[in-house]
Amino acid sequence: MSLLRLTVASLLLVLAGSAGGAGNDTVTVYRCVDAKGRVTLQDDPCPAGTQSSTRQMQRPKDAPAKPAPPPPAKPEPEPVVERRRAPPLLLSPPPMYRCTSYDGIERYSESYDPNPRCEPMVLYYDSRQLGPELSRACQWVEDSCVRLSDEQACEVWRKKRKEAQSASLHAFSDTATYRKSEVQRIGQIVDESCP
Repeated sequence: MSLLRLTVASLLLVLAGSAGGAGNDTVTVYRCVDAKGRVTLQDDPCPAGTQSSTRQMQRPKDAPAKPAPPPPAKPEPEPVVERRRAPPLLLSPPPMYRCTSYDGIERYSESYDPNPRCEPMVLYYDSRQLGPELSRACQWVEDSCVRLSDEQACEVWRKKRKEAQSASLHAFSDTATYRKSEVQRIGQIVDESCP
């Protein structure tokens, strides 16, 4: 019986497409039973020698076409968020010392260098008062050296870079390589340590 229902359903679909005119809303289905009791459904009248019955059925209609989906809404632009870049991590500059001599002359050194030396006594006393032996004598002196803060060291490193660039431009051939390497070395220190 289930096979019969399946056959009927499929036949109805076939008949729906072929029977009647295009404007006709009904379909005539012929039910034919032969001498052995086999049932067939068809859209043509039954052959002679079979029992025949007809049914008027409503022609199946296609489901209405689905409306086209609306176009997707344009996404709202994301708000622009200003991302501040974190300042680059700066290294502390190498130490820089300001060394001052006994007579007030300042110099800068990358290492603690008080420059101990023996200054002639005649620089401090009148040579006529010392006599001939003491006039050749000397006195040991050292410069006073103080380590600079990072900010002060950066100022000195920047000045040193300008001096190194100038010296590199005016270097003789025997010192040109050294002068260029100094420009690179000091430039790297300023770039990495001094904002």
